[in-house]
Amino acid sequence: MQKGAFRLDVNFQYHDLSRLVHGGDYVSFAELTVRSPEAAEHGDAEFRVFRTDTIARYALTELTEISLAVPYQRITLRVDEDDEHHRDETVDGLGDIRLGVRHFLAFEESYQVSLLGGLSLPTGRLNKVTAASYLSHDEAGDLGVTVPRHSHLQLGTGTVDPFLGVEALFRLDEHWMFLGSVNATIPLYENRYDYQTAPSATFTIGPAVKIDDTRLILGLYAETFWSGRDRFDGADVVGPGGVFDGSLGVPNTGRFEIALRPTLTWGINDNLTLNLTGRIPLYTRIRESADESDVQLTEDFGLFVGLSYNF
Repeated sequence: MQKGAFRLDVNFQYHDLSRLVHGGDYVSFAELTVRSPEAAEHGDAEFRVFRTDTIARYALTELTEISLAVPYQRITLRVDEDDEHHRDETVDGLGDIRLGVRHFLAFEESYQVSLLGGLSLPTGRLNKVTAASYLSHDEAGDLGVTVPRHSHLQLGTGTVDPFLGVEALFRLDEHWMFLGSVNATIPLYENRYDYQTAPSATFTIGPAVKIDDTRLILGLYAETFWSGRDRFDGADVVGPGGVFDGSLGVPNTGRFEIALRPTLTWGINDNLTLNLTGRIPLYTRIRESADESDVQLTEDFGLFVGLSYNF
């Protein structure tokens, strides 16, 4: 890495999260009517995420670089039946900006090891959601209250969140290499609406090979993702029929997932590089609530397209 070097990355992501998980297993919408009648009353659903990240990187020294990542997100939800919990809507705008530092512990021809860390800043839009918004139809009926109309779609966490990671690359010979990384985000407090996003971590590992007489590199990586359950510490909901505790683990959050990430990297010229990555989930296990009623949308397929330019 040359001191004073500047690189600009523009990454595009598309995620189709229209597949449901219930009780820790994949469930089709047809099966859902049998296995979870309460959830099925909302009908079929489509949930899609489009995101761009513009990342500027600058080398302070031969071993240390700083970065600024500015995301834009567009989230679309479509359901067959609108209600207070689910409705057709689209939100878009600036996400949480990330400031980062990467330092290479080793930068040799045969191997590279780097540490990275930084902060995610609360620039993404939030929705104010009250404890009553987490009531199910049955719970609201028992309390004698109405669930307020609301949206759970948000573009940020509302908090300053530290992140850290380790990345390594080992060259086995002139063609084959092995890559691995561990990255974690650790929110430390709740936002102004009493909501705290859970810690999450991703572990990725796998081989890549450079194709003879080309600028192409092909890789196949296994990715493991873990996220805890989000927390909400709001005021209790009081109705004629009783009280609902406003401090709760947020339903439909928290999961463990294993996915494959096939990749293609093409050095178009000495300065411009194209990166293509797919994400194919193989196994998903959700963090169930006490009554095992959690239902989550999970990814059918994700696509990442990235362009990097070295100035």
